[in-house]
Amino acid sequence: MTSIGLAVAVGAAAALVRRWLRMPRVAAFGLAGKAGLGVFCGCAAVVALPFSEHAAVGTLAWTGYVLAADAAVFAARGRSLLRSRPDAFLWLAVLSVFLWLPFEWYNERLAGWYRSGLPPDLSRYVLLGWSFACVWPALFETADLLLALCGNRRRDDIATRRPGLSLSCSVAAAGAILLVAPLAVPRLDLGEHLLPLASAGFLLLLEPWNAAGGRASLWIDARSREYSRLLALAGAGVLCGFWLDALNHFSHAKWHSLWGVTSAGGLFELPWLAYAVLPLLGWQSFAMYEFAVRLLRLPRCELGAHDDNAIQGQIAERQRHL
Repeated sequence: MTSIGLAVAVGAAAALVRRWLRMPRVAAFGLAGKAGLGVFCGCAAVVALPFSEHAAVGTLAWTGYVLAADAAVFAARGRSLLRSRPDAFLWLAVLSVFLWLPFEWYNERLAGWYRSGLPPDLSRYVLLGWSFACVWPALFETADLLLALCGNRRRDDIATRRPGLSLSCSVAAAGAILLVAPLAVPRLDLGEHLLPLASAGFLLLLEPWNAAGGRASLWIDARSREYSRLLALAGAGVLCGFWLDALNHFSHAKWHSLWGVTSAGGLFELPWLAYAVLPLLGWQSFAMYEFAVRLLRLPRCELGAHDDNAIQGQIAERQRHL
């Protein structure tokens, strides 16, 4: 199954690269993008070699991936999360550390995974913090890349359909129940299977607040039949989760799944069932970020915020110069 997983991972990456190469671009890939791509490919090669690599290689690979994905979006759209709003992107990385900590706490309670190969000294926490800081940037950059490759068809003139108060309260209450439910279960063999409830709980709890507070909301997107951001975030969750699973499988410093259903098989570390909940990773990350950034009044990264008319003009101008 590992060889099949590798073929799928390489195939997914190749499909994205092929799509990017075939679409018109308004800017060059840039030195930062080439450096990021080189770092990612170099780290992947090191992981594939049969010797023990440093614990930072996996996290360094994701740092390179973020830079490469951002450069690809900038080349396709003339703007990107990092280059257009570096202040907002810095806060995205900082928030990523704190937004991931609740899941570490849930894992401590439910024992869904454990890590090996990390150094025993204080550098262990530096590496963990660095890896946590890559989670939200990687998800957002992947979603932004998918929006750029597949076309961001969001319309500004569509009527916003906000949910009613009673429905919002019911959904938020369901989210709160899902967040509390895993903590009420004894730490037995069943505990680790309840970890996805935390993602669903944060999504259901925070989306009504985002919709009512005028924040960007996936719930409002769905009610208004604007599905591009929903699909892009779902795709980002699946792709990032899949590539993380592949990279982790060959790494020396890695996490190990404790899901009992691993006996049913899987491509790498994650069982088949885990892939079904990966879209939740993208949706929950967006809901948590929108709530936190508005609550703290921080500069905000906006997915898919591209002026298509300006892009077409830049493409035409670039083609005239060529």
